[in-house]
Amino acid sequence: MGRQTFWSACFGVSWLFVANVWAQTPATPLPVAQSAAPLMTPLAQAPGQPVNPPSGQVNIISLPELQALIAPVALYPDGLLAQMLMAATYPLEVAAATIWLQNNRLTGSAFEAALAQQRWDNSVKSLVHFPEALKLLGNQLEWTHRLGDAYLVQPSELMQAVQALRSHARQTGNLQSGTQMVVSTDPLSNIIIMPTNPDIVYVPTYNPTVVYGPWPYPAYQPYAVYNPGWGAMAFGVGVGVGVALWATPYWGYGSIYINNGYYNRFNTLYNAPGYRYPARVGGASYWAYNGAHRYNVPYRYPNHGVTPAAQQHLNQARQHAQQYVPSPGGGARAVQATGNHNGVRPATTSNANGGRNGSRRH
Repeated sequence: MGRQTFWSACFGVSWLFVANVWAQTPATPLPVAQSAAPLMTPLAQAPGQPVNPPSGQVNIISLPELQALIAPVALYPDGLLAQMLMAATYPLEVAAATIWLQNNRLTGSAFEAALAQQRWDNSVKSLVHFPEALKLLGNQLEWTHRLGDAYLVQPSELMQAVQALRSHARQTGNLQSGTQMVVSTDPLSNIIIMPTNPDIVYVPTYNPTVVYGPWPYPAYQPYAVYNPGWGAMAFGVGVGVGVALWATPYWGYGSIYINNGYYNRFNTLYNAPGYRYPARVGGASYWAYNGAHRYNVPYRYPNHGVTPAAQQHLNQARQHAQQYVPSPGGGARAVQATGNHNGVRPATTSNANGGRNGSRRH
């Protein structure tokens, strides 16, 4: 079966398949933190982190290939990019969520209640609040499959590819601060993209062959998941964030920070009681892949998508960062940090129930 045929079949049957799997899975209530929302302090990148992979690592995917793969989303705000990378590792759930969103005509609290009954991974569920980002992944499943597996096998190199592309876009004058986003550089020279208003995220549209300047790799053109009529950079309607964004890249290491306070609130608000995941303890933690949400989608690379070298690299990242993460019992105290933040500022909301502000699909 060809790749396009495989993913067309997956897209057509994914909703029925996942519904059948969930119907056979008992709903076991899981503990959820009931504390109030934490006061958020920006999560700082740990100083002195290495930017190179462990010695002896043999890259399966070249840097030009990684740049071609990530080019369509490398200029997305950091928090949204992080959650798209996590979600891409679960392509069948992305397909199911895309179908669900396309067929859903509910609004307001009825929409939220229906979403809470879905049993997708929280990274996938969060993208329902960003329809354009979800549709990009869900309508281009072969690319999503490749992107997710590339992140599993070479997380550090994929984030280096993001930084290289952001540097190109900045040098061409196509990546700069404006009314929709703030572009800055952290102490480790990583280019950071944050929303200008932390409560509103604008999903950019751009043509990778334009925004980055002349493409340097003829053998690896950007994946054609974008509209060729797009230009350098444009934005649609802003999307209210609320607690829908709770992650940010840990540049250099390739890992992803989870803001535990916002994750726990999202987990409580958008999952029915029997479907909630365990509450995360402390101010922050690190994302870990959950193969249970993969179902029968094959891995493109050995060792179930995570090479020993990549796993070693992520383990080193977690060990190195332990001194910057509160120990269990630390409550909602944020990661030990100074003023610089290496990702999208954790969303805030004036809604006492934690809902999202601003406009969205409905």
